[in-house]
Amino acid sequence: MSRMLRGSALSLCLILILLALPVMAQVSQSNNADGGASQSQTPGNATQAQPVMTFHALQHGVPWRDPNGPAAAVGFAAPAGAHLTYFGGPIISNVQVVQVLYGSGSYNSQVAGSTSPTMGNFFADITTTGLITLLQQYNTNISGGTGQVFGNGTFSGLFQIVPSAGNNGSTITDAQIQSELLAQINAGHLPSPVLDALGNPNTIYMIYFPPGKTISQGGSNSCQAGGFCAYHGTTSSLLGGHNVLYGVLPDMQAGSGCSTGCGTSTVFGNYTSVTSHELVEAMTDADVGIATTFSAPLAWYDNTNGEVGDICNGQQGSYTANGTTYTIQLEFSNSANNCVNFPVVSGPNFSLSASPSSLTVTQGSSGSSTITVTPSGGFTGSVSLSTSALPSGVTASFGTNPTTGSSVVTFTASSTATTGTSSITITGTSGTLSHTTSISLTINATATPNFSLSASPSSLSVTQGSSGSSTITVTPSGGFTGSVTLSNSALPSGVTASFGTNPTTSTSVLTFTASSTATTGTSTITITGVSGTLSHTTTISLTINPTGGGTTNLIVNGGFETGSASPWTLTAGVLNNSTAEPAHTGAWDAWLDGYGTTHTDTAAQTVAITAGKTSATLVFWLHIDTAETTTTTAFDTLKVQVLNTSGTVLATLGTFSNLNHATGYQQHSFSLNSFIGQTVVIKFTGTEDVSLQTSFVLDDIALNVQ
Repeated sequence: MSRMLRGSALSLCLILILLALPVMAQVSQSNNADGGASQSQTPGNATQAQPVMTFHALQHGVPWRDPNGPAAAVGFAAPAGAHLTYFGGPIISNVQVVQVLYGSGSYNSQVAGSTSPTMGNFFADITTTGLITLLQQYNTNISGGTGQVFGNGTFSGLFQIVPSAGNNGSTITDAQIQSELLAQINAGHLPSPVLDALGNPNTIYMIYFPPGKTISQGGSNSCQAGGFCAYHGTTSSLLGGHNVLYGVLPDMQAGSGCSTGCGTSTVFGNYTSVTSHELVEAMTDADVGIATTFSAPLAWYDNTNGEVGDICNGQQGSYTANGTTYTIQLEFSNSANNCVNFPVVSGPNFSLSASPSSLTVTQGSSGSSTITVTPSGGFTGSVSLSTSALPSGVTASFGTNPTTGSSVVTFTASSTATTGTSSITITGTSGTLSHTTSISLTINATATPNFSLSASPSSLSVTQGSSGSSTITVTPSGGFTGSVTLSNSALPSGVTASFGTNPTTSTSVLTFTASSTATTGTSTITITGVSGTLSHTTTISLTINPTGGGTTNLIVNGGFETGSASPWTLTAGVLNNSTAEPAHTGAWDAWLDGYGTTHTDTAAQTVAITAGKTSATLVFWLHIDTAETTTTTAFDTLKVQVLNTSGTVLATLGTFSNLNHATGYQQHSFSLNSFIGQTVVIKFTGTEDVSLQTSFVLDDIALNVQ
């Protein structure tokens, strides 16, 4: 888990000639839009490189509109002189929409996909009808253009992500959204972007937020006076050599400022209206987020009025697509020189859908999805189906092809098929009609039989002359059915160990017996399990106590259950009782780091280890979780050290890192026998690097002496 990143948001009103920061188109419900100083240019198609934009304070959507104010009415006409000029940048030719729910919350049921028509229906319907016809006038297969032509789009599915805590506070910045989006794609939780035939991104991630989240972008906030209703943007960082396209849609339900300031339709109608504004702007001006001059990568733009949606900002209309009527925002048409609705597509037609739209196949096996042809306008033809490029080692076959109703597509993965997630486009063609749908296909590696070992308890105390036990458990995976032979590492003098069942296929009770003269103190015993060529280990912290001796814990408030730091010295924010990082026992713990940026946290306590004791053992429970994906580099670390009262490090007992992350808490122990008779400082120091959080959570810390 990470914590809320701290830092300032980007400013909306930038003098781009000085700062060269991204431009992002925003929408609010006022009939004004992105305003900039007009350059002298000839309207039309491609232009040569233009001078650096000398913007007035560029606003991406003028301030949120008070629905009861004098400027509430929105006129249904374009501003005088409005015209979109092409500056040489890319469009989105065959848009692939990935809808993302940003964390948990009480989403509108139609946005969350549980009540029809859903936002997914809207994307699938609107990107295969008159919208594409309207946008044909903005193709870029013109002189100086990128050679792209608008065609039908696809809806790639609804995905709900679990953002890191650091990117999911009550206020979320645009930088955090970009960071989280890239992290979720890299982790395989969202499908990777796809490119068109010319190598330009087709995918846009339309991100919806639950109630209670304020989006901060450019010094302005969502759903409030001076703020915005939505925006679309371009990541400043590259993924696979390309910027990632995304849209940001705050909550618009009752209780949100966007419920009144972002449209006059129903809740869902306002969602679809604002969504259409941002979607069409992204399609006609994909890389506005990284444009710094009136030249490429800027695409279709009006120097005075902004993008295609900004010119007609707040002008809502109704449009029927595939039998469902949606509220959309009118868009500006150069050819009509006005704000227009999407043209009606008449005559026989059809649409495609896939169920399921997300499929997982293991190497060496297959999986299927049903492709359904839904006719409209009296369509009675047959549809020929085909797939886009498949991952290496994967084949696809259709059960009925051509089809007039449905066809089962089966994906078969060889034993060496390329693993990972890809978006497969299914194209249906009938005469001059062509429509698509998509399937998110994940190829998993073949499961290899294996096992793991665990010990419960993993920490054990045995008094001289007695015995104690721990249960060793074999957990199989990948179809493992073998037996495991157990053994242990060297034991303290005078201690023996015996396994109840050995070999075992499940559990075995390991009993340690200490003689009356067994060596006292704490040691780590390694338990090894072997089955054929497979070998795994687990450890037990074994403490041998003297006969008649008592154990004293010198650490005070080791479980932090007083709810205060004392007598610990803790960095601000370390003392924790949130459920984001729950305690090992009780309600409180010490949460070090987890910020995802350069940061250091410490926890320290001074203790006097009484002279004459025979043993001193530091024992603590540690949980590590991380957003780092490396399996080789320790980017973030936790050092366990002993210092003198002057602050000099006497010993580093151990160092943990992001490479040690694990589910749940792990117990660790270190001998402090060499410090008996001294007053020392026990100190934990957690250090993070510039990105990707690692959390080190400590609880139930004890320094046992006897």
